[in-house]
Amino acid sequence: MVAAQLLVNGLLTGGLYILVAQSLNLIFGVMGVVNLAHGSFIVLAGLFTYWFTTATGLNPLIVLPFAFVVLGLVGAFLQPLLVEPLMKFGRKAELLSLMVTFGLSYVLLELALQLWGSDFVSVPYLQSSWRFAGIDFGKALVVSGLFAAAVSAMLTVWLNRTDSGKCLLAASQSATGAICCGIDVRRVRLIAFALGVGLAAAAGVLVIVVMPLAPQTAEDLTLLAFVIIALGGLGNHLGVAIAALLLGIAQSVTGFFLGGNAEYVLPYVLLILVMVARPERFRRTA
Repeated sequence: MVAAQLLVNGLLTGGLYILVAQSLNLIFGVMGVVNLAHGSFIVLAGLFTYWFTTATGLNPLIVLPFAFVVLGLVGAFLQPLLVEPLMKFGRKAELLSLMVTFGLSYVLLELALQLWGSDFVSVPYLQSSWRFAGIDFGKALVVSGLFAAAVSAMLTVWLNRTDSGKCLLAASQSATGAICCGIDVRRVRLIAFALGVGLAAAAGVLVIVVMPLAPQTAEDLTLLAFVIIALGGLGNHLGVAIAALLLGIAQSVTGFFLGGNAEYVLPYVLLILVMVARPERFRRTA
């Protein structure tokens, strides 16, 4: 029974991790840019959700479409201003983008600090649990995990079943080939960045329902997403989804047997092991 409980908790947490990672993976897959401001966008959306819920008493999930659209538009504004000009530098663009998004992350964190302070906060939403067949299903974790998995599934369907999504996949595989097919790669990069930031915002709304957030947690969330896409293969959306679920299960088991500190450190350990043993995982595969 304990094993089943750990498996359920891990899968639900992993469902939330899928959305946290896919938004970063989408941007990297198309642009070759590791967005170090990723966690900052998640935190901004999460803290806004806390403020909104506290001020109005309404359901925090109401914020999700609003956060997705607003921060998606912010991403659409920032991409041609900060990121697109770097694309002309070829291979150097990856390093330059790291520097630019690193600076952007601290600008966003300072904004969050000024607006909401440095205290950890959470949204008291669905604090009870359902019990079925001797297994407890935390309501907040179930709702957040399933919402995140559903959003990620819709992203996958859009990428693989629509013309616009296929254009994005084509640009991620070969920008030159996409141009030869008449695809506007600059526009595709803009859409990918805006969509990635919007999905990060959606993840933030769901994350704060499950765990406390503060501005200083942004770096941890960025690293968590990076570990997942490194394990799953950079640009590989299916691999990232599987890696997110497996990491959720691994953290659930590790936390139960070794405590919360070991659960927190596990992603860092996995990152080191992957970098040493399988550095090719850091190459784009899609």
